Order: sequence, then structure tokens, then C-alpha cells
Amino acid sequence: MQLTFTSSARLAALASLVVLSACDKKKNGADPAAPILYGMSWTVDGQSISNSAGYTISNGMLVLTSVVKASNGIDASTLTITVPAATGTYDLGVAVPGKSYTASYQTYLSGVGTTYVANNITRTGAGSVTVSTLGTEDIVGSFEFTGLAGSGSSATSKALTNGKFSIRRM
Repeated sequence: MQLTFTSSARLAALASLVVLSACDKKKNGADPAAPILYGMSWTVDGQSISNSAGYTISNGMLVLTSVVKASNGIDASTLTITVPAATGTYDLGVAVPGKSYTASYQTYLSGVGTTYVANNITRTGAGSVTVSTLGTEDIVGSFEFTGLAGSGSSATSKALTNGKFSIRRM
């Protein structure tokens, strides 16, 4: 017995293979269509932000920076994270002798600048930064923190959540 496929049967078979292949890739956690993010992303004041970022490594410290300029050309915000240049999780609320971990979010809106800081030395604010990859090609990790501006009862806070960074090293 010889099987003969019509063109519609061939298309149906091909479509089945494509669907099965896509399901297999998702099952294994690899989605080749997913975009690769290079930069930093976070949520602040209910707004998701994604932007390019840069880094420096000096004296054993990794400094990540992202500057977001508003469409009006005047307002801006700067996110800066400083942690050891090593993989690990760094608690911004726990003092570690001789170690300084800092995350700051500076806003410049309508001519007024405000800096919200989380720092383990002064125990200002709280949060953590995780550097999961510090390779020769990529720096990858996550963060969340609540920074404080001012001190005492007049201090205000700003929470940054869902923070991620993926930076291509040059």
C-alpha cells in the first residue's frame, strides 16, 4: 500500500511539526523569539522603565548606571548601584564592616533634584542586589530597594521593584 499526500495534508503535517517544535522549546524553557534585554529595567511609582545602562569596575567594586531622560529634555532620573565586583547577593540594610553597598535613585523634576538612597553602612533604606553572572561577556542580576531622601520624620521614600540588569561587557 502506497500513501499519497495532497498539498493540504502536507501543510497540516508541517504545521503539526512546527507546533510540536514550539511546545518542546517552551517546555525546555528556551524561547528563541524572546528578546534579549541589554540594559536595566525596574518599576517605580507604578511605571515600568527599561533603559540602556553602563558599568565600571574599579577597586573591586561594580558600579551600574542608567540615566533616563524625559521627553521634555529637562527632567531626568539616574539609577546607580554599587556593589562588590563578584557574584552574590548584597543586603543594602545590613552593615558589613569594611564593605559598602549602595543603590540610589536620583530624580530631577521641574527643577527640583531628589536623591533616594539605600546604603548598608548608614543603614539608610533597605533592599538587595544580586549579581548572578559576572562573566567576561555579561553582567546579569536583579535588584529591589526602598531608598530614603532626607532624614528623620521629614524623610520620604521611593521603592524600586522588579529590577533587572543584563549588561554586555566590552
